Amino acid sequence: MDEFIYRLSKEILSDLHLEKMLINISNEIKDYIGAERASLFVYDPEDNTLNSVVILADTGKPKTVQIPVTKESIAGFTAITGKILNIKDVHDFDELYSIDRELRYHSPWLYIPDVETSSMISVPIKKDGRLLGVFQAINKKGGFTKEDEKKLKKLSPLIAIAIDRALSLNQLEMVRSVEKTILDNVMEGVALVDLNLNVKEVNSSFLEMLGYRFSEDELKGRSLYDIIPNLKEYERKINFLIENDLSEEFPLEIMRVKVVPIKWECLHKKGIKYLAFIFSFPRG
Repeated sequence: MDEFIYRLSKEILSDLHLEKMLINISNEIKDYIGAERASLFVYDPEDNTLNSVVILADTGKPKTVQIPVTKESIAGFTAITGKILNIKDVHDFDELYSIDRELRYHSPWLYIPDVETSSMISVPIKKDGRLLGVFQAINKKGGFTKEDEKKLKKLSPLIAIAIDRALSLNQLEMVRSVEKTILDNVMEGVALVDLNLNVKEVNSSFLEMLGYRFSEDELKGRSLYDIIPNLKEYERKINFLIENDLSEEFPLEIMRVKVVPIKWECLHKKGIKYLAFIFSFPRG
């Protein structure tokens, strides 16, 4: 097993992209324990969902899958209880009922053509007591064993590191995008806002533009419409830019304002996370 852990560690260190990492780690562990298919889900605390990528059996193409964290799915039950589930037949209602009365079979494999699930093992992935995801494997000849449970329990801390690292790298990419936007416009006033236009960050030029009437801490959390009321007349335009993922520049009194979307891509979450408002104003 030590040799496999070493190989899996190298796989984790070589993968920088979250979706690719989820697929590769799942395939490595699937082969190691002798399962037909496997999937590694990442937990999203904002939506209370488990998210992953599975490979379609008929086309070989990746498909994003999202499962709510409830007892009405095996993955959700694993996430809630923190217990390893080793199920001989996911279609056996009595077996599921003996585990928990609310437990149901709701699996990503239901949506994958040419895949029929029988046995399943489901393992929670945690780091420092915090849920990061769930690993599932299906269809091992003869069913999954206690030895498989021990192996996956031993591998779960390594899987947790992989998920945590990949999520951190994704977050870092977005932070770099924000920093680049600000640095590229260092002489202009820049306000980074969320999709409700509440201020998250501003640069020193933005404070100067406001005549230093507010500190950075005083601006954080406030609506940009409250800070710059005249911006309200462009609300429909700004909403249109958000909905269509567009960047545009427009005049505002003696200034020009450019709206730049800051994108975030992480499994099912693909869209705009923040907006950068860049204010060009006369100096001197």
